[in-house]
Amino acid sequence: MKLSIRKKSIAALAILGAATVALAGCSAPAAETTEETTGLASGFGKRAENRNVYFFTYYNPAGDAFWAQILKGGEDAAALGNLEFTHQTAEGDSAAMVNLVQTAIATSPAAIVMPFNEGEAWVDVACQAHAAGIPVIAFNVPAPESAGECVSGFVGQDFYEVGTIVAKSLLASGQVAKGDKVLITAEEPDQPYALQRGGGVYDVLKEAGIGVLEQPEWLRTGGDDAGALDALTSWLVANPDVKVIVPVGGTPHRNLPAALAAAGNTTAKVIGFDTAPQIVQGLKDGVILATADQQGYIQGFQSVMQTILNIDFGFSAANINSGGLGLITKDTVGNIEAPDLQGVRF
Repeated sequence: MKLSIRKKSIAALAILGAATVALAGCSAPAAETTEETTGLASGFGKRAENRNVYFFTYYNPAGDAFWAQILKGGEDAAALGNLEFTHQTAEGDSAAMVNLVQTAIATSPAAIVMPFNEGEAWVDVACQAHAAGIPVIAFNVPAPESAGECVSGFVGQDFYEVGTIVAKSLLASGQVAKGDKVLITAEEPDQPYALQRGGGVYDVLKEAGIGVLEQPEWLRTGGDDAGALDALTSWLVANPDVKVIVPVGGTPHRNLPAALAAAGNTTAKVIGFDTAPQIVQGLKDGVILATADQQGYIQGFQSVMQTILNIDFGFSAANINSGGLGLITKDTVGNIEAPDLQGVRF
């Protein structure tokens, strides 16, 4: 999807932090405007001639509520910064991401914004972009240390820290006791986000004597909803004694309420990460105890905003913690479930 975004007046910047920025449709570019009415007097949104920025997602936002939040944030920032904003998705395929980035490099964009779900596998292509003079900014999952100066900055959550927060909340809930079986599950348990989030959960629960399953027993669901539902349901049928399931990714989390129902399990609880309509409903129903909001919108918005500040003003990108340290519960879910916040908060 290529989204050509042009601002019609600088007054639109007055809603910088709002979620209601008007975007041009994906099928056709917005009308061109004159240089005098594009960008700010400071030069924000117009100093750099090359305004073509590629924004890559690992999973397809069309079928994943969390990645839709990330993309929405990126689009809103792109609208404010007058970017030629090209979004492409790897559809959960590591090799596809490499090919997409290499193809983008050949067009000499102003910048590339990408996650590093596959860690080392994508370092080489990021360094290819850097060698070509194209800044790379990471979001969601940070680049490994081996990327060095090839990646300029990162916007995302401290996964391990939030994992410990989730585990401590579970202990405080009284839902588990020493020896109780707890499952950690993820789309891809071997990826950095899962190892870090799951590691935080595991370390706290293990120290408390909880029977938390360790790697390699964490359940892999993949990023497809149908496959995740099948995998979770099958595991739950085979393990009716599980007390709590901790999904460290949005796909297993949003499918767990349905999987528990399909397995006929009315006693196990869920506590996890990310937000989606199914997770909101699960919180309201009491099936889900709490969720850590990774605040995907911020990840997309701030990573693209850093890009604009870099190409227009030469500001160096920074490492930004996207927050989400406070858990969303049944008592607080009303703060995020307003209909106009769907796609932004859930």
